[in-house]
Amino acid sequence: MILEEVATVLSEASLEELEASSSEEQFLQIYLDGDLSFLLPVKTLVEIIKISIDQVVPMFQMAPWVMGVYNCRGEVLWMMDLNHFLGLPPWYEQDNSMTKHTAVVIKAPRSAEKWAKDNRPTLGLIVNRVEGMVSSPSEAIQPLPTGFAEPGLMPFLSGVWQAGTGANHLILDSTAILRAAAHLEP
Repeated sequence: MILEEVATVLSEASLEELEASSSEEQFLQIYLDGDLSFLLPVKTLVEIIKISIDQVVPMFQMAPWVMGVYNCRGEVLWMMDLNHFLGLPPWYEQDNSMTKHTAVVIKAPRSAEKWAKDNRPTLGLIVNRVEGMVSSPSEAIQPLPTGFAEPGLMPFLSGVWQAGTGANHLILDSTAILRAAAHLEP
């Protein structure tokens, strides 16, 4: 149901329209390592897919968080275990009996300086689950205080949003994740 809701929102309006429609920023709420919640900017979201891990072809001599490649409608899509990449327990160590896993496909935003407009990298991130879309007023997003998160996680976070409930939502920096995955210098 959540995937259908996100797909409907993305199909009804282009990402540019979503960004320009208000001063609010749109995020996809994802969960890693059980119930650890993160927000992923919608402006980098391509799609959400369900895949079977046995459809991912392992690649040798890669970083341990690189799961391999996946044939996504005839295109090669590199798959990454986002838990493992961020220093959390890898997907294979988690108590999980699912046959299909959720992959969030991201692409560098059009404004990314490092990549040409037509050569923006695309990456599939295996996550525990997707919860839905949330909006936050731009001014409510705060920079991360020093020591707010684990040191290995800090380079991949762009800020924090404290919801009206008092819960802190960490915002992932998709461009930093793509740079690290592509071994590009920031």
